Amino acid sequence: MYIKRVRKSNPNSQKAYEYLHLVENLRTENGPRQRLILNLGTLKLEPEQYKELANCIEAMLTGQEQLFSANRHIEKLARTAADKIRSKQAVDHGVKKSDAAAYLYVDVASMQASQLRSLGPEYLCQCIWNELKINEALLSAGISEHMLPLMQALVIGRLVSPGSEVHTYNWAEQRSALYELTGVPLRASLNSLYRAGDRLFECKDALEAHLAEREKELFDLPERICLFDLTNTYFEGQAAGNAKAKHGRSKEKRSDCKLLTLALVVDEQGFAKYSRLYSGNQAECHTLAQIIESLVALRPNLAKDRTVIIDAGIATEENIGFLKANGFHYIVVQRGKADFVPDDTKAMHVIHQNDSYLLEVKRHQSENEVLLLCRSTGRIGKDQGIRGRQEKLFLERLQYYHDGLAKKGHTKRYPKVIEMIGRLREKYPRASTLYEVDVQLDQTPGTKAKAILWKKRPQYESRCKFEGCYVLRTDRTELTEPQIWETYMMLSRVESAFRSLKSSLGLRPNFHQIEARADAHLFISVLAYHLLHTIEYKLRQCGDHRSWASIREILSTHERLTIEYNVKEHQKIQRRHLRLCSQLEPEHRQIYQRLNLKEVALPRKIAAVK
Repeated sequence: MYIKRVRKSNPNSQKAYEYLHLVENLRTENGPRQRLILNLGTLKLEPEQYKELANCIEAMLTGQEQLFSANRHIEKLARTAADKIRSKQAVDHGVKKSDAAAYLYVDVASMQASQLRSLGPEYLCQCIWNELKINEALLSAGISEHMLPLMQALVIGRLVSPGSEVHTYNWAEQRSALYELTGVPLRASLNSLYRAGDRLFECKDALEAHLAEREKELFDLPERICLFDLTNTYFEGQAAGNAKAKHGRSKEKRSDCKLLTLALVVDEQGFAKYSRLYSGNQAECHTLAQIIESLVALRPNLAKDRTVIIDAGIATEENIGFLKANGFHYIVVQRGKADFVPDDTKAMHVIHQNDSYLLEVKRHQSENEVLLLCRSTGRIGKDQGIRGRQEKLFLERLQYYHDGLAKKGHTKRYPKVIEMIGRLREKYPRASTLYEVDVQLDQTPGTKAKAILWKKRPQYESRCKFEGCYVLRTDRTELTEPQIWETYMMLSRVESAFRSLKSSLGLRPNFHQIEARADAHLFISVLAYHLLHTIEYKLRQCGDHRSWASIREILSTHERLTIEYNVKEHQKIQRRHLRLCSQLEPEHRQIYQRLNLKEVALPRKIAAVK
């Protein structure tokens, strides 16, 4: 084998291109000829290193470890080239039970294992991808068939090994057997992966409409309820090229970074129906009408007799009026408890109880609406803990300021003391609303404070009685108290979706500095959530309640690998490369059986080198 440089030119532009070809000499009936083994493309390599690279490739193919190059760059190039040659030469060799045993003379000392690649999680995700018919939706949207493997790498990579697009590129090329499942893309470069993400985001509405219909068809979803909520994720860097990147209140406590907001609509089973991106400083209450209108435009059937569930941050009178005007039912968290008095907490009755949890309610009903005062033991403990801690720190600091008025070196000026107490109220708002604070001014000339006095406000006791309480508001007057509460608790499904997006699907942090790329990054995570939730939902139907993180960890030991060995046949020595899957373990087989997947992910392939 040797490497030669090939020069080609474009007749239209006269631009010249240079490639490196790995070739070998052959004797034919017509004389010696050259045979192309592999087009190496353009490599950053000096001409004097060509021979070293060719020798290194040949050594890897024939198992001559002692001939490997000491240059790490050349060894890496040689390994990539050797893998491509084996893939081209490999022939399917599926083993059937009826096949007779084949015995060969094998040099046991020559056996090696190489090219270990992750297979199990990729195989599972790719089967679900096919079951959801995402390729068909992409092709109908005008996506080239050659780009499909890259799009699968983006989405499945977000499930199996979450990270940036650079991380996904390295994972797909060096650590995963995904391209053996999907087919090798025409151009497997980092820029191609970025372009695939751009094209994927262009198909957003069509894909979400397709997935909603397909999931409804597969699982016979009722789609009677829409759960709506928002979350945000933060950027690494300034994101100066992104108009939607804004500073706001970060749900991950990263208000030092610019944010991007994701709104998500899911149904009562947790399947995502629609997503939309907003600026990082987007107010929750201003998004509902836009989301509902966009969703109805894509899925007109969702506008008929549906119940929308939202929390207190979105449940403004304007939004509730919008839902009424557009024919939606609603179950929302009422802002404030003005419709109830403290004595109502004494007339509550239990509707749900177990070993660690108790829920009490009090119902007020008018002609068109029901208000349900709910109190849970878990929430009582939470509210009392927050209020008690804030109250303790608030009073301790007031006492410290008061004692300091009589000590040297402490703040005594009346305007400054007033400012300090104002900052204290801002820091501990729950405790601040329960106390009246009075700063007395010294009557002697000057502006010094004489004392700080505080006392509980009259509403202290009534506020404490409402701890652990919240009010649900709905126009579904026919529902009982347990039905209203249980329906509202479905809002945890969208919160669970956000947890999956942030923990398992690489939603954060976002390293992109351009708006279109940042939008595509988030949408890839949303698509990955469709696969994740489908997997978990199908397993739950079989009584398996493990999370995707557990399933991914279990299947990570199902791998694809190459066994290399020397074999003697007809007095000739050959180097063979057998590409096969590792033997299934009981836990692997159980998961595949529950999801109705074939146990053989990929067939055996054999390549022989003389």
